[in-house]
Amino acid sequence: MKRIATFLVLLAAGAAGAAHWLDLVNFTDLATGLLVYGPLWARYAVGGAVAVLCVLAGFLAARRPAGLWRRSTAQGLISILCALGFAALGGAGLAGALRQGAAVLVQQLLWLLTALWLLLLGAARLSARPSLPSASAAWGIAGTVSFYLLTVVRFIFKPSGIVRVAPTIEVFSALAALLFSTALLKSAYLPRAGCGRWLSVTGCLAFFLCTCLELPQTVCLYLVNQAGHKELMLSACLGLLGLLGAVCAFIAAGEEAPDQEG
Repeated sequence: MKRIATFLVLLAAGAAGAAHWLDLVNFTDLATGLLVYGPLWARYAVGGAVAVLCVLAGFLAARRPAGLWRRSTAQGLISILCALGFAALGGAGLAGALRQGAAVLVQQLLWLLTALWLLLLGAARLSARPSLPSASAAWGIAGTVSFYLLTVVRFIFKPSGIVRVAPTIEVFSALAALLFSTALLKSAYLPRAGCGRWLSVTGCLAFFLCTCLELPQTVCLYLVNQAGHKELMLSACLGLLGLLGAVCAFIAAGEEAPDQEG
């Protein structure tokens, strides 16, 4: 029952993403990001309603899901796929990073650390006897710093505002990726710490904002030459991270671990 509820929430997120695509194509000036038809409040009301559903799904999740310390093929494979995406993102940006300044170089190096952390996580989840991704959580912490920087950069430097929906979604998408990555870090190293509900909430939000909203939005902007290859690659990586969030939400919606399981 809990997993059916989680599936319905994710389905609602996908439907909201499809509606956002239609809104971009038909009722938005893609050059400015301003709406050309319909009330602004309706867009935010739909997004807020889905966000509330994500939070409610978290209340249904187990506090200590048994699946967090069991082998998970889905989580392992998608983690490795995310790792490959972020490795490609960081590697592709290194070539021109030296010409663009230290901040850009740091961001590319941080993407590579994110890729390494996700690769370690994927390998740990695919192993026959699941274990910690690494001996120290420092690798996981380093792997989440990239999302801190992305959130700050988008919030400060993106020309966002409440009347421009697309840039606002990018800011919230980065924040969702940050929250989910920190929840994922805690669940990987402290699976018995009662983090299942927060993992479910952040996983659903990452799927909604990163996979269902930002990725299709960037594809739409790319098709009309309002976004470049780097933006498309970054959104694709965040979309994969959101897909990992959906898998983690399903894991969190599983059965509660017995106290004696060790």
